[in-house]
Amino acid sequence: MADIPKIEIRNVGRIFRKRGVNEDFHALSDFSLTVREGEFVTIVGPSGCGKSTLLDVLVGLSEANEGEVLIDGRPVHGPALDRGIILQGYALFPWRSVRKNIEFGLEIKRVPKKERAERASRFIKLVGLEGFENHYPFELSGGMQQRVAIARSLAFDPEVLFMDEPFAAVDAQTREAMQDELLSIWEKTGKTILFVTHSIEEAVGLADRVAVMSKSPGRVKEIVEVGLPRPRRVSQVRDTTDFNVITHRVWELLQDKPPESLKVRQPGMDIGEAILPDAII
Repeated sequence: MADIPKIEIRNVGRIFRKRGVNEDFHALSDFSLTVREGEFVTIVGPSGCGKSTLLDVLVGLSEANEGEVLIDGRPVHGPALDRGIILQGYALFPWRSVRKNIEFGLEIKRVPKKERAERASRFIKLVGLEGFENHYPFELSGGMQQRVAIARSLAFDPEVLFMDEPFAAVDAQTREAMQDELLSIWEKTGKTILFVTHSIEEAVGLADRVAVMSKSPGRVKEIVEVGLPRPRRVSQVRDTTDFNVITHRVWELLQDKPPESLKVRQPGMDIGEAILPDAII
């Protein structure tokens, strides 16, 4: 099993029929990506490039017209509990407390009541919500609600975690705190994470690798190796030269510009040797 990728996306295409016209819309075309076990990979691309459509296919909510998706070598043909997903809208049950929201997936898996309570308590502590176990979603801030969503997804122990713009709805200060919190949780759990975002800084700050998508129909344009040391906090690396070099490269890819402003990083070269243009130093 060690040689089998955790997630393997092979030449996936997703086609929709446009309403009212006899014409197809290609949201994804020949999309391929491999994610290793325990890896944190982010996906960034222009609006409308098919990022959310891709996650629908990966989770099993939508069927690809072409290609295939495998998790641990097994084809994906529908939703299953080996996959967790976190959306930007939290998707919490308003009639359930923090604890009961976190226990929801465990109830579906028919985990005994005592074990459910113990596991929920462990993840409540992990995401820093001790003291709020019996609060309801309307009593929590946006950042706290997203912590509940993360804890709920982790509690039922999915093989992989898909995240679709999970921090887009919170303010900048909360977003930065949640990014660092997510990295801390990932370091402790070792989960495989595929994270979709519009933010270049977020994509680079969180990831081992950044998959940059092309305009619609979406495909992988280039995969950028991040290489920043771990353990890492986005708030601590944002002002470093290495971080700026990588974010500028991702920006160039999204702008369809050649990498003329940067020295190409050669194998073995320290990323700090790359040359930054004066405009972004």
